[in-house]
Amino acid sequence: MAYEILKCLGLREHGPIIVSCPTCGRTEIDIINIASEVERRVANIKAPLKIAVMGCVVNGPGEAKEADFGIAGGKGVGLIFRHGEIIKKVKEAELVDSLLAVIKESQG
Repeated sequence: MAYEILKCLGLREHGPIIVSCPTCGRTEIDIINIASEVERRVANIKAPLKIAVMGCVVNGPGEAKEADFGIAGGKGVGLIFRHGEIIKKVKEAELVDSLLAVIKESQG
């Protein structure tokens, strides 16, 4: 837990930091389960990355533009973005797999 606190404070760069929105009335995807799955599936990455999991396509990419990679969910679909730029639109069921593919592709 101490390492996670140091990562969030920017005092230790090792592994991904997951940033998720707190949810609101615009959230149209299962943000909690998607964020948990992303966190579980990127746990083995050692590179210091910031990954955002946002609940709406309206504000998600803009609010998380500082993230290296992210998801912004919509009604049954979502956007995959990198550094605030939308890369593609996919079905909700494909969000996590698509995000991981983009991360893996960028790490060469």
